[in-house]
Amino acid sequence: MRRSAGRGPTNCASMFLDDVRNMRANAVMIIGVLSFACLVWYHSEKMFGDAPPAIKSARTRSGLSGMKKEVVDIEQAMTSILANHQGVSKAATIAKQAVRQQHDVRSKYKATAIFVIKQPGTNLHLAMRNAAKKSFVREIVVLHDMSKATDHYGNIVKEWKDAPSDMYGKPVKYVKSIDSLQELHKFYACANHVRKESNVCYYQAATRDTEGYLESLWATFLRAPELLVTAAGATTFYNDLELAFREDSFGIDTAFAYLNAGAFFSKEHATNFVRRIDGLVGEDLDVESEFDTYKSAADVFFSLWLNKPPMELANDIIPYKRQIDEPKVYERNAFARRALQKEAHVLALKLLLEQSIKMRDGLQRVSKVGKVTNQTLAAIRPDAYSSCASDRCVLISNIPAVDPPSRHMDGSMIGMRLHELLQREVPTQECDVFKAHQYHYAVDGNDATQWVTTNANVSDGDYYGLDMLKLHKDLQNVTVLAAHPFQEKMVLEVSMGGYSWYPVPVVPRTKLRSSWRGFAVSSFTYDLSDALAAAWQRVLELPSKHHKSAVTPPLYIRYLRFRATDDYLLPLIVFDVDFHVGEALDTVASNKALNAQRRIERRPSTFALPGN
Repeated sequence: MRRSAGRGPTNCASMFLDDVRNMRANAVMIIGVLSFACLVWYHSEKMFGDAPPAIKSARTRSGLSGMKKEVVDIEQAMTSILANHQGVSKAATIAKQAVRQQHDVRSKYKATAIFVIKQPGTNLHLAMRNAAKKSFVREIVVLHDMSKATDHYGNIVKEWKDAPSDMYGKPVKYVKSIDSLQELHKFYACANHVRKESNVCYYQAATRDTEGYLESLWATFLRAPELLVTAAGATTFYNDLELAFREDSFGIDTAFAYLNAGAFFSKEHATNFVRRIDGLVGEDLDVESEFDTYKSAADVFFSLWLNKPPMELANDIIPYKRQIDEPKVYERNAFARRALQKEAHVLALKLLLEQSIKMRDGLQRVSKVGKVTNQTLAAIRPDAYSSCASDRCVLISNIPAVDPPSRHMDGSMIGMRLHELLQREVPTQECDVFKAHQYHYAVDGNDATQWVTTNANVSDGDYYGLDMLKLHKDLQNVTVLAAHPFQEKMVLEVSMGGYSWYPVPVVPRTKLRSSWRGFAVSSFTYDLSDALAAAWQRVLELPSKHHKSAVTPPLYIRYLRFRATDDYLLPLIVFDVDFHVGEALDTVASNKALNAQRRIERRPSTFALPGN
């Protein structure tokens, strides 16, 4: 129970204890949790040792009563120790704010999954089921494109008579459309058919199996909800990075993105995009045929029109194997696909430049009325690059696969560069090298694959690591399988929000595993649990005059990274990165005490104590 507010040091310390106890953070592990866990263990032996049931019951009641008193004594001792420790109190406050922020962000955004189909089938059912299982998906909209009498295979398009009304408790809305909108369907569905409560739309082609990365894609979207966040294969990812443009005099900072393998975007963006499309005919388009081009390549225009660099994760894109005669590892030739849409790409860029010239001061904002200036153009792209195979983390790094575009590029150069890039129908040699050692190979769970940075060397400040998608309170260890010889020299840092980083003084346990192209491949295991406990012990032992300035470890951890502190004439060579989260000691103790109480309640005494 929370104590009344006050400004005295003892009262502040009591509030700190209350907060830490409610959050069950690792800081308590230093004093309270260890004592509490030992206390529970001690009384557990007394309570559940060999004895008749009646004696057990009596001892249990007596033990629980005594335990309550000793817990109070421990809390009082902690209050006395931490009464004036401002550094620790500040750490608890920051942790509490991080937990609240995580909860608020997850509560703020609600997604609707959209599927555009010609014919219902097994693939659609599997895709809908996968989406419906996710807690952040609140609704499913199935838009049936009935604009043509037959599909691509000549089969008659018929109404889906037995469309489900719900799936895993999520409402399913079936919408028939006879409008010939092609790729525009998804955006019109988002703007016009999504429930009012949803403010995010998720789209994927029904043939794609996104189960392996949907959670991490959503977590990445929550880091930058103003961006278009998508998944793509390595070739598409590389190609899209090359098709990125920034031109300050025109107010342009944008790129193309691929949506079929899974994409999250704001409902507000989709609504404004539909308004823009509705105003094109008779305004900016010279002939009706140009509008047909937009309908067939609306994804191209949408990603460019946002005027914000899209956020793509380079993942392993695979189809549902049912009804599809394609290999397990799947990705179409992005270069050939872009070449086929050359006209749409050029038209989209043309309209973007024309609109920018008309407004002079910058492009109209996507989500708000007004104009955007060069100072507000820059959108920070999250440092996320690939979903882990387990879909419980994302590889993060500040090392790009493609050098970022120039910040000052003449408008004519943009057109020339786009024309040149779209002439290619096969991947370049640089793209093939990246694909052979792509980001995903560092987190695909396969020790036979490796991510090798495209840069030939590593500079001071370069890093790689993991976004573990949510705050964890008991990060046990991190394991890296790598071949670059300077892994032990890199600093391991952890963070709650990805902004402030705490260096963990930990020496990894190393083991030689194999060799790769002349490099020794070793595993590095970092025991974070012990290292963080030791760090908190040092903080608590500081003299009182240093309490306010004490640098404390984060009570919760979501991000971890390995940062270079020197320049190396070698690339990063990472085979695998993984982490383990254990059950915190306070959770173990609480669960054990709770189970003990439940056993008491379920099994009343049937014997009288001797002498009664």
